[in-house]
Parts: sequence; structure tokens; C-alpha cells
Amino acid sequence: MPSAINDGVELYFELHGNSESSNGALVFAHGAGGNAASWWQQVPTFSDSYRVVVFDHRGFGRSVCPPEQQNALLFESDLIAILDAAEIDSATIVCQSMGGWTGVRAAVFNPDRVRGVFLANTPGAVQNQVVADNWTQLTERIAEGGGLINRAISEPFAMNHPDRALLYQQIAAFNVGSAPNIRDNEVGVSPQQVLDSKVPFHVLASDLDPLFPPHVLSAVADDIGADRSFVEGAGHSTYFEQPSTFNGILGEFLDTLP
Repeated sequence: MPSAINDGVELYFELHGNSESSNGALVFAHGAGGNAASWWQQVPTFSDSYRVVVFDHRGFGRSVCPPEQQNALLFESDLIAILDAAEIDSATIVCQSMGGWTGVRAAVFNPDRVRGVFLANTPGAVQNQVVADNWTQLTERIAEGGGLINRAISEPFAMNHPDRALLYQQIAAFNVGSAPNIRDNEVGVSPQQVLDSKVPFHVLASDLDPLFPPHVLSAVADDIGADRSFVEGAGHSTYFEQPSTFNGILGEFLDTLP
């Protein structure tokens, strides 16, 4: 498999789909409970029509990185290094949870390389008062739920699909020693910075998401001028729990892009 180098770290990525597609490229940026393997329900759907990239963030999966170099400030330059290695001029970034920091920061600091950003169950790096208040409450909610991985999938999904819930945990287990600093203030950006990028955004929220509830993501969408969608019966990982719904909403967003 190909790889890219940034700041001394080798970044694992995969290329799928049609390199000659006129629809352009999609890059899927996973969350803290995932890696490139997380997108197994999206890659087959979109690889017929798009050039698809999945990758492991630094410190996750096969992108081995010591803790002192696991800085989310490097996420967007990691992404640009991957685009360069894949010879992709610009792409739409599909972001799950932590991946939103990658997509938002890439749009703000490299808008010429980003065609659009799809924020799924994440505010990304966007900072406003509602997001700040949510961070204050988040640690307690995670502890009540038994940890980040347990809170990343909804209880109904775990009960009704124990096999897929186990698969989610098994994929997450490949992330050894990952410690992203996405909560650091210096990693965040203002809504105005996002607006100034002129990059189109879409925000997806789910009613059972305990990490970034719909009211939080609605406030983010309002502040950055993004369209939004709402999914019922899904938790924090809509892409994993309801892939058909997720893929359909993503496809509709892609159709709106110039």
C-alpha cells in the first residue's frame, strides 16, 4: 500500500475506485475509535463513481507515531501530504468525529485543496460557546458510558447487532497508544475562519449521539452557514450503524458541489 511522509511520520493510506472519474476524489477521515478499516461500508458504495482515499491518522492503525508527535495541529498537513502522494489536486473530505478536525482545518488553511467538507457527528475544530459548554459536560458523559469506545455506538445498535458492535471494537483495538490533542484551544478555529474559506460544508447529527448531540451540531451549522441533516435511531457513529442512510445523505451533498 502507498504511504506519505509528513513531519517524519509515515502515514498509511489506500486508494480505491476510478482514478479517471470526473466526479473527483473523496477522502474519508476516521474518528478516534477508528482507522482506515472503519469505512468498509462506504468504500464499495462510492468507489464506482469517485476516487476514494482512506487513511490512518498519525498514531492510529498503521500510521505509527510516538505520543510526542501526535499533534492534531498536524492533521491538515498530513492530509495534504496524502493528497500530494496520491496526486490529487483537491478532494471532498468526509469526516467522522475526530476526523472533523482534519477536514475543518484543511478547509481553513488549504481551501484550494478542499472541494467540500461533510461533518458527521462532529463539530470538527469549530469553536463556539455551545461547543465549549459541551466539552465541559463531555468527560462526565463518557465516564458514565464506560469509555469513549462504548459511547461511540448506541445501546440499541449494540443490542440488536452484537456482531457488528464487536467488529467496531475490534477495529478500534488496532489503535495502540493513540492520544490526539483535539481539545487543545490552539487546534480550534473560529466560525468566521470557516466562512472565509468559502468551502461548502454539511453537518450530520443523530438523535442518540451522546458525544455531540444535535443541538450542539445545529449551533455549529448555524455559525458556519452549513446545511444540516438529522438521523433518527443512530448514535455517534452513524456511518457504521446506518450506512445506507449515511451514504444517501453524503451522496446528496456531493451532488450539490460544483
